[in-house]
Amino acid sequence: MAIKTIQKTQCDVLIIGGGGAGLRASIAASEEGADVLMVSKTRIGHATNTYISKAIIASSGWGNKNDNSDTHGLDTIQGGRYLNNPDSVAGFVNKIPSEMALMQKWGMELITDEANKPAVTKIPGHSFARHLVGKNWKGSDLILPLMKKAKSAGVRFKERFFVSSLIVSNGRVCGATCISADGRFLFVSAKTIVLATGGFGHVYQNTNNAPGITGDGQALACQAGALLQDMEFVQFYPTALGKRGSRILLYERLLAQEGVILKNSRKEDILKKNGYTMPYDINRDQLAQMIMKETLEDPDQNSHVYMDLSNLTSEAAKELAALLPTKWFKGTRIFKVSPTTHFCMGGVKVNPQGETSCKGLFAAGEVTAGAHGANRLGGNALAEVIAMGSVVGKSAAQISMDLDRNKNVDTAVKQERARLEAMFNNKGQTPRQLIEETKQTMWINAGIIRNKRSLETALEIVLNPKNRSAAVKTCKDLIRFLEFENMRLIGEMICRSALERAESRGSHFRDDYPRENEDNWRVNIQIRQSRSDLALEHIPVARST
Repeated sequence: MAIKTIQKTQCDVLIIGGGGAGLRASIAASEEGADVLMVSKTRIGHATNTYISKAIIASSGWGNKNDNSDTHGLDTIQGGRYLNNPDSVAGFVNKIPSEMALMQKWGMELITDEANKPAVTKIPGHSFARHLVGKNWKGSDLILPLMKKAKSAGVRFKERFFVSSLIVSNGRVCGATCISADGRFLFVSAKTIVLATGGFGHVYQNTNNAPGITGDGQALACQAGALLQDMEFVQFYPTALGKRGSRILLYERLLAQEGVILKNSRKEDILKKNGYTMPYDINRDQLAQMIMKETLEDPDQNSHVYMDLSNLTSEAAKELAALLPTKWFKGTRIFKVSPTTHFCMGGVKVNPQGETSCKGLFAAGEVTAGAHGANRLGGNALAEVIAMGSVVGKSAAQISMDLDRNKNVDTAVKQERARLEAMFNNKGQTPRQLIEETKQTMWINAGIIRNKRSLETALEIVLNPKNRSAAVKTCKDLIRFLEFENMRLIGEMICRSALERAESRGSHFRDDYPRENEDNWRVNIQIRQSRSDLALEHIPVARST
């Protein structure tokens, strides 16, 4: 089934992506008087990582009076192993307290204490209990108020359109081309564009990310000439359930309960075995690497360790009911857990207003780099999503008002349509087969534990020229193949950046370089699409500590 119809529309600010960052940006842009259109390949709001989150948001100003945004920022930079962009960190930690007050005003309900004030909890890596939590421990606590507000602000939605390319003319973006599964080709003319597509968790076989998180925004930015950064840093959540790690078991809350232990097949407490007496002493990257080493040392573990909840008290179980697996309520007390791909620290390089190195192109949320450095602390993802969505949406709207609409794009749009139509083909593997091979390759060779040989193996498979075409018979196949192409490009960037970084730091662990090397590697690795290849550059990070 070839492309059936051609449609055109226009707006001031085009937001690509349907999650929390995009919704918050759309509201901010609309409040500046911009005509805002959101385009998403899935159902806006619902099929997103924000929606499937636990609605946990780190913010000072709600708990201990000694806590403040400066302390929050220092914790974040230390957790990121000093590779964070200080301006990016300051941007979200300074703004999130007022944003959370605004979220309450818009209808977000939070868990409260005995005095009916927002309660705070503590997560490893943070100096204070500063985490606010949605009333139901569900991302819908956050997303639904944002959607209601966006609709009332006049934001327009276009769902189930896949963005195939950004149109760049005279050095700035001026629109995007989209394709739907039922054969509609859409060109959106825009003065500015905000990428809010999330991370790239589905580049890996095991992930708890929502379906469709395949690095589309990072790939679009790279192809448009924008800089990317820190692509070697992928966070693997330590404790997840299911064959493919589709549901996390929140160790930060559960291991803090008396009597709950994480054990190996020999029933040893692996935290104590490795010298940790308190769960708050270990970050996500350290625990994920510890679990992976345990499973590699003992083949009987079959890629799992066990979270033993046998001694969880009834009082604690009642309090944590929303976090417990369904099987708990049927009598199961010991659960197999393993690490899963959870969050991507790397992405598009942006300035404090969210503008990329490509004029008119902005980005917000997990699609960006800089805020989290080499490892993200718990609760900081949604804090960045909300705070920076607000900043970036406002900035994109204000700049759009000073720009004329570029009308000389017909040739570029026709070329993109011709490129897509040329992909229809009856021979080869299916896009799904190519995707599964890539995901497996990346998980085994470029996942939690890496080395030169494994990364080179992954790179060789990802770049295999046989994977440049597939059996594309319908527009649905075409979208899947375009996703694969994006995943292939993201995989290449991950592998090349990880090969370049000859040390271990944060979430990036190489067993051939197992130590952090401050003398040579307090640098960000930036990456750009050159004419024929990817060009990498080392950018020193200022030593603030």
